[in-house]
Amino acid sequence: MRLKFTLLFFFMSWFSFGQTKEIDSLKKELKRVKTDSERLKVLTNIFETYLFINLDSANVYRNEIISIPKKNKKELITDYGHSSKYFYYKYDLDSSLCYAEKSLKIAVELKDQKLQSDFYRKMAILSSRKFDYEKATQYGKLALKTAKLAGDWEHIASASTMLGNQYFKRNDFDLAIKFYLTADSIYKANKYEDRNTALLYDNLASIYIELKESKALLYIKKGRNLYEKLQDLEGLNYNNTLKGTYYQAVGDYKNAVVNFEKALDFYINYGSAYRLNEVYGRLINCYSQIGSANKASSYLLKSEVLIKNLNDKSNLLELYMNAGQYFLDQKIYNQAIIYLNKANLIIHENNVDFSLTSKREISKGLSNAYYNTKDYKNAFEFSQISLNINDSIYKKNNLEISKELETKYQTEKKEQEIALLKSEKEVAAQKQKNQRNLLLGGLGITSIAGLFLFVLYRNRQKTNNKLKELDTLKSNFFANISHEFRTPLTLISSPIDDVLTDSSISEKKREQFSVAKQNSERLLSLVNQLLDLSKIDAGQLKLHLQQGNVLQLISALSQSFTYSATQKNINLNLNIKQSDENVWFDKDAVEKITVNLLSNALKYTPENGSVVCQASVENNKLVLQVNNTGTGLTYEESNHIFDRFYQTNEQNQGTGIGLALVKELVELHKGTIEVISTPNEWTSFKVMLSVDKNSFKNDIILTAANTNIKTEVPFFTSPQIEDEDEFADSELPILLIAEDNNDLKNLLKQTFETNYNVITAPNGKIGVELALEHIPDLIISDIIMPEKDGVELTNALKNDERSAHIPIILLTAKADVESKFTGIDTGADDYITKPFDKKLLVLKVEKLIESRRKLQSRYSQEIILKPKDIAFTNLDEIFLNKVQIVLDNQLVESSFNVEDFSKAVGMSRMQLHRKIKALTGLSASEFIRSQRLKLAAQLLKNSDINISQVGYSVGFNDHAYFSKCFKDIYKCTPTEYAKKS
Repeated sequence: MRLKFTLLFFFMSWFSFGQTKEIDSLKKELKRVKTDSERLKVLTNIFETYLFINLDSANVYRNEIISIPKKNKKELITDYGHSSKYFYYKYDLDSSLCYAEKSLKIAVELKDQKLQSDFYRKMAILSSRKFDYEKATQYGKLALKTAKLAGDWEHIASASTMLGNQYFKRNDFDLAIKFYLTADSIYKANKYEDRNTALLYDNLASIYIELKESKALLYIKKGRNLYEKLQDLEGLNYNNTLKGTYYQAVGDYKNAVVNFEKALDFYINYGSAYRLNEVYGRLINCYSQIGSANKASSYLLKSEVLIKNLNDKSNLLELYMNAGQYFLDQKIYNQAIIYLNKANLIIHENNVDFSLTSKREISKGLSNAYYNTKDYKNAFEFSQISLNINDSIYKKNNLEISKELETKYQTEKKEQEIALLKSEKEVAAQKQKNQRNLLLGGLGITSIAGLFLFVLYRNRQKTNNKLKELDTLKSNFFANISHEFRTPLTLISSPIDDVLTDSSISEKKREQFSVAKQNSERLLSLVNQLLDLSKIDAGQLKLHLQQGNVLQLISALSQSFTYSATQKNINLNLNIKQSDENVWFDKDAVEKITVNLLSNALKYTPENGSVVCQASVENNKLVLQVNNTGTGLTYEESNHIFDRFYQTNEQNQGTGIGLALVKELVELHKGTIEVISTPNEWTSFKVMLSVDKNSFKNDIILTAANTNIKTEVPFFTSPQIEDEDEFADSELPILLIAEDNNDLKNLLKQTFETNYNVITAPNGKIGVELALEHIPDLIISDIIMPEKDGVELTNALKNDERSAHIPIILLTAKADVESKFTGIDTGADDYITKPFDKKLLVLKVEKLIESRRKLQSRYSQEIILKPKDIAFTNLDEIFLNKVQIVLDNQLVESSFNVEDFSKAVGMSRMQLHRKIKALTGLSASEFIRSQRLKLAAQLLKNSDINISQVGYSVGFNDHAYFSKCFKDIYKCTPTEYAKKS
């Protein structure tokens, strides 16, 4: 066995070496190329190679490809195709579908049937993965049809393979094999061997796995030989998964585990959550079957953590089925019923014949579970459902015919090759015939259509007149109500201005009135935006053109956002090409467009993110582009982002009129605006405005030339009070006081407010809500309170993963031992009776917080995170175990950040920050960096890895930054540390 694994390691290393050598060669070639077209070709080769080795590296080169200017639509469609392929392997299906749709749209515009066939096929695959089987079938048929019209044998073969997949999912094995073998005969006729051929063998193997036929191994071996020839690492490991699936199907679980573990080593680092979860699921079942419950449970937990980030029904279905089977094997039947019913619900929400096999397995499992819980009625019902599905599958397939079909089909192969060649000639003849029929039919239809269009035109005129009347009424309403707002806003802002000029008011009062002033100005800005929109609707808004330096204006406006960016710890990068050229533009319109786009970008960019503003004047066009990092926009959100009052999330602040106004102003200025967004990466708004005087109509007011444009800083770039900044000193511990007696609550607040940031709650219910919102360092709570008493508050918080670590002191008038026992039994850390000594209470609070800090100090002394050593409660230990799993899977990824961390553990950023801070004394971002450095220290001590590569191995992108951080913690450089070890 040891020899077998040694040979396997050598074999995989040889492939990795071959691919690394190829990539190194391509990278050297990349340095030598001079033209964009040559660079694009080499980058594409590197991207395609990394796609089957490591998805994160592939994405780096995908971004480089995107950055190269595109000369034509064919180059653009190549861009979109790369992005669609990358996101497909990443299993971000929405993004992949978005780029495939964009590609298909261009292919249709170009009337390129080969490209249409390719993207119809991809749309079919993606629709099927998203459970939209009706669309999958439609796209599949279109893929085959356009491939035949194009007369392209390669696309006919790939479309046939895809249709075979659709029939296989329907459990229609006869038709699936027929389509697969059609594709196989085409490939053989053209002596074609690439990844598509290997995947075809994998698909044929999958059918024989379903039939539990050893012939599956023959096709698995064929596929493997081809993957080895192509040096395709991902293909080889998928082949390992397939082989393991065969052994699992025939009950040889030990052999299955060997193959799944091989694949697991690759997929952990590859970057495809979908494939990784598939292997987890297989291992759960196999280890459960051979009696290794702990290992099965471990993989089930890993699968659950991974699935939370995917938000995908097919993966969720697999998780529930795997969990159900695991609990069946462990004879925990009630849990099995819960998970299998969840799986059953997903199946019935997508009630199609694609999921017959899954329905059968779920029904069989539920029948077993109900029988063992003595619920014989449900057991019988699900047993009948399982038998009926089994009959349905067997009726649909004559299995003997399926097994013999391949032999029969191979004898017809030559006839098919001849038919394929004949079809190319028939296609050309059919095209000529179609053109002739189209001409004759068109003449007849034109006369009928003319009459129809006349009636339609007359009706539409009536409808348009009514709509214009409604638009006028709507515009008048907005104009009138906006004017009405102006008077009270003036009456509000004037007294505020008077107070702010008074030098005798305290700093606290000045701060409060400054906030009021800022918000009154914000409201005035919104009113002005509504007025502008109503003027545009009524056709009354005119451009006031002036000649001047528009780039100076944009530069000044952009610079005014620097303070806000610094406050939010955002990297604001301004790339504005300065020029002395004077152009014609409307100052007010350009200012509103620039300010709206920049303020929007800063608003939706997370901490430590980036905003890039680029501007230039080219060929009488002002080009303004604002990019920002963040969660990005979905395809649907991108389509509606310029609609009035549209918001991507109801929780977002704002009215949804800013971008609508920007679009209207851009169009008024004879320009265009577009948005391009890559989910979880970049969102980019690109504006192009005409700055040529001849582009505008005569009725637009033209002002005298003005080259010195004065620019005022927009009011909303001033520092704002954020939720995180609500405390005067963020370094002080947060103390929550839950007390319904106002006098006592105020006394406690006054006692602690000098050394603590104090939050108060009038009852237990609000106390729990505030505790979960702010995650305080300590809670003092009365026991007798309305809505929720102190015991209920303690019970709720000590049983919540987010707040279990928070020490709680209960206050009560009940001095008997039983009452004290009840308080402590619920998890309270201390119990004080009234009347109490203030000094004693202050001392107890200080000691509890100090004891937490001593536990935190242990963390910095340990090289490896030990949950038991720093956890305060069992829930904290569970939380830290979950954190450890997340770190094991994602820490070494350079893109892993606090946002990803919070999503993986199911907490908000603030809750995670406060939780990690309480347990380790570090912020979430410091904790990630600390874990990376600890891992680096382990590698330096225990591994032979090159020191210059250690930083990259643990997730640092910059070696110099890694060395600096390492020295800050360990007081020596990585090289010195390695020598000491």
